[in-house]
Amino acid sequence: MKPKKKISPKRNEIIRRMGNAIKEGNARMDRYAVHLKEAAKCGVCSREGRTMVRLTYNDGQEAYLGKTCARYVLDYVNSEPIS
Repeated sequence: MKPKKKISPKRNEIIRRMGNAIKEGNARMDRYAVHLKEAAKCGVCSREGRTMVRLTYNDGQEAYLGKTCARYVLDYVNSEPIS
């Protein structure tokens, strides 16, 4: 998915970091977005929302991603070869 707007370098770095964690096996993303009881902030763009995708790290930390930001992370994971 090609973004309509240019994404800031800071957000690109966050997307890269999350994507690399998934590639290395240090994190996993839920398959489906869930509807939360209370609003949560997106880990990439800091927007608040109730329909989010959960990213769970092996050390127990969790991050929530909006649906669009989750697509950007998955596109990064699937686009580049594993190093």
